[in-house]
Amino acid sequence: MAMGPLPSRIQDFLSWQAAFYSEHTREVREVQPGPFVTISRAYGCEGIPLAERLAERLNALSPRPTPWVVTGKEIIQAIAEKRGEAAKFVDALSHSRRSHIRQTVDTLLGRRPTEYQAYETLVETILSLAAAGRVILVGRGAAIVCAGVARGIHVRLIAPLAWRSAKISRQRGISLPEAEAIASREEQARESFVREFTGVDVTDPERYDVLINNGRTRAEEAADLVVAAMRARGHV
Repeated sequence: MAMGPLPSRIQDFLSWQAAFYSEHTREVREVQPGPFVTISRAYGCEGIPLAERLAERLNALSPRPTPWVVTGKEIIQAIAEKRGEAAKFVDALSHSRRSHIRQTVDTLLGRRPTEYQAYETLVETILSLAAAGRVILVGRGAAIVCAGVARGIHVRLIAPLAWRSAKISRQRGISLPEAEAIASREEQARESFVREFTGVDVTDPERYDVLINNGRTRAEEAADLVVAAMRARGHV
């Protein structure tokens, strides 16, 4: 399905990153990746609200050289399809980091049948964004994909099934049993998706730097916790 133009903040982000990497091609080995954040969440947790509050805080603390952005479907699809400013971003990275990114994809996925090609493209896109930095990657197994990329903070949001079901029930106007069935089904599908392509359990707490119980912590409070972790690492 055709998509409209990217939001101006994302176009600005891609343009700046493309210009930076084009100008620093010769010094790329000295260019540090990141910082970046990945957010994984159990179905029904507030992953997007957390990402948006976190972007607000990080932009207030560190507004330059380019704003922090939350990656959604539109930016990932644009990069995968090399559309508009995203094409310049991909071309610039292809000179500087394509070899490393391709090696990481091969290591992570190994030799796969052709039907895995779409996921390979997704992995390459996620790695390209993480390497560029100042992005918040929500879902899509980004924590697993970017585990070996320096200067990342990996966050996992969890919450009791009862809390998540009640939230879904309120939002969709459905019964609690219906909401619980949706949460269980969707969570299983997400976990199976990542496990099928990477062989890794996305729920493994040892793969994350920050584990937050969304049932006890609001998105605003969670964002403060992530910022504190980034400050401790020297990422902001």
